[in-house]
Amino acid sequence: MYKNPNLSPEERAKDLLSKMTLDEKIDQMCLTFKNDEKAEELGENDVMWNYCGEHANTPKKKTVEAFLNKTRLGIPPIYTGEGLHGIDTKYPQCAGIGGSFNRELVYKMGYDIGMCARAAGFMQVLAPVVDVPRDPRWGRLQESYGEDPYLVGEMGVQYVKGVQKNNVAATCKHLLAYGANEGGLNCAPSHVGEREVREIYLEPFKKCIDEGVMAMMPSYNEIDGVPMHANKKYMREILRDELGFNGVTVADWAGIQFLHKMHQIATTWTEAGKLALEAGVDIELPLPEGYDDRFKEAAKRGEVDLELIDQAVLRILTMKFRLGLFENPYGNPELKEKLHSKETVELSRLMDEQSILLLKNDGILPLDEKKVGKVAIIGNNAKDSFMGDYVVRSEYCVDFYTGIKNRLGEDNVLYAKGTNPIFTTDQLIEEAVSQAEKADTVFLVLGDNATAYGGAGGGDAIGNQLTCSEGYDAHSLNLLPGQQRLFDEIIKLNKPIILVMYAGRPHTLIKEVEKVNGFMFSFGGGEQSGNAFANLIFGDKTPSAKLTFSFPKDVGTIPCYYNYKPSARGCISKHGSMEQPGGAYVLCGPEPWYPFGYGLSYTKLEYSNLNAKVTDDKRVKVTVDVLNKGEYEIDESVLLFVKMMYCPVTPFVKKFRQFTKVNLKQGEKKTVELILTEADFTYIDHNIKTAVNRGEHKILIDKLECSIVI
Repeated sequence: MYKNPNLSPEERAKDLLSKMTLDEKIDQMCLTFKNDEKAEELGENDVMWNYCGEHANTPKKKTVEAFLNKTRLGIPPIYTGEGLHGIDTKYPQCAGIGGSFNRELVYKMGYDIGMCARAAGFMQVLAPVVDVPRDPRWGRLQESYGEDPYLVGEMGVQYVKGVQKNNVAATCKHLLAYGANEGGLNCAPSHVGEREVREIYLEPFKKCIDEGVMAMMPSYNEIDGVPMHANKKYMREILRDELGFNGVTVADWAGIQFLHKMHQIATTWTEAGKLALEAGVDIELPLPEGYDDRFKEAAKRGEVDLELIDQAVLRILTMKFRLGLFENPYGNPELKEKLHSKETVELSRLMDEQSILLLKNDGILPLDEKKVGKVAIIGNNAKDSFMGDYVVRSEYCVDFYTGIKNRLGEDNVLYAKGTNPIFTTDQLIEEAVSQAEKADTVFLVLGDNATAYGGAGGGDAIGNQLTCSEGYDAHSLNLLPGQQRLFDEIIKLNKPIILVMYAGRPHTLIKEVEKVNGFMFSFGGGEQSGNAFANLIFGDKTPSAKLTFSFPKDVGTIPCYYNYKPSARGCISKHGSMEQPGGAYVLCGPEPWYPFGYGLSYTKLEYSNLNAKVTDDKRVKVTVDVLNKGEYEIDESVLLFVKMMYCPVTPFVKKFRQFTKVNLKQGEKKTVELILTEADFTYIDHNIKTAVNRGEHKILIDKLECSIVI
């Protein structure tokens, strides 16, 4: 029966499961075989996981054939790969993509990633990241679409739809409250209660489950003393029983091992495997330690629940049948002609143009390329622009220096590195000052350093280490020492200066930005980043991105996310300042430097006529007029917030609940319509259940507000 493609995946999986031995079942729960005879016989050991560069470790046809022909039941393997923001074509990092507020672009990116994976033979990608980070010191903040659960969920859904359209499984990660880690440190405990979990962290996962995402990955952290890889409450009772997720769960890298060697709740590897199985973790990644031969022997002795093994294997087999692996377990070479196409390169550039933020402009931008004269491009990210983690640079990548040089010509562009990411030298500083002195305008291109995967450390004595990635968290959000020294020396020249930051997290640069003429920010550029910057700098396009993460004034004002509770920002006392000390913080207010949704453009927009009314089908129809009064065409993101005036459980000061993108030419006015449902007016009640909050609410768009009663 299981070989009959006319039967349903569920029927085929049940039939196949009934024919399997215990050893064969547990083999399915391992992403790869360990270095044993079976691995050798199948020509396989640790290459069933792909790094994130084009076709590294591309599945070999003879290996797949070995699984089909040299095993008793001929069960094909499933190859897993990364694909956060690009495989062949490289796209901007997700924190920037979120700032485009453009669902269509995220879907198209997901579709291309799914096509690349299918072409290479990887039928599962370990993305999207739908974490909701709350601490900007965390090195993985860049991987998420923002600090707001609604936005993250909407973008995650588009990624899932795009990838799975190619019959490739998307994997939502990391369940749960990863990014609320103590001290902003990776893997640290998350101090959250169930109400906060449901209000903030669970929503994006629920959206993706409703969309049909095929796989989930638990996180490294713990909640209330229970690591997520062993957390039956969240992994079984809520994820499966309540939310109805029937797909596959795959452990994070060594996540099951961490139950033994980091979290210390399991005395042996086998006990770690048993705890993970009981929590509902189906597949161990990368190599079997919990689900290894010792686990098999324990299962044969009756020490492991065989019914739980059957449940896990049934889910794995069902996904393999859903993906069509039994009929077509190989990659699709014909698709390779469509990879890194003119269309995907254009998409990458467009995404960057809608992701790059303009945060300060005293009128210096846009530059007139015919009048600008010579420019100096100086800084550690000028020629090695930060792309964000989980993507690998390729020969196609256009850095900032090259993008500007393409426009002005090599004779008009001076360059000096000036500093390494962390430290600098006298020679580097002298070279930078010398080049800047010759220029009419200076671009200081600073910020973070990351590679495909932060777990690979390294570096040298003058600071070429990674500074923002997985496992690279920050105690400070200031410029690093070498960059600060370079900045201070260049400022002394009194030249027109535009500060450009490529960084995986917000930075606290208030004093520095006061001294420059313009400030542009990228959370990590795609392969067309340099060309996209040039298009914005010279006015071919107007900046339209808006912040998805609030920028704090100082690390001491963290947390600074926008959707806080009414008492959370010291409302009893006035806020202190340097001019008038005292209050909540003696010398500083708790409000952010740049808030969620902030972003400048070259044009002037006017919002008016905000109206909201309840329709017959209990929805809320919201309309607002948007007028482009400036001189530049813009793709404007219209953002809608809901403010509950009163609620049985303390409400947020406001919640982001809807958005759309509207193109406005010079002088054009459009009426934008947005629809809300009762789900947008809910809260988690005293019984930890979702309830509609009846009463008055405010609808907020731009600086306008209107009232509505639900």
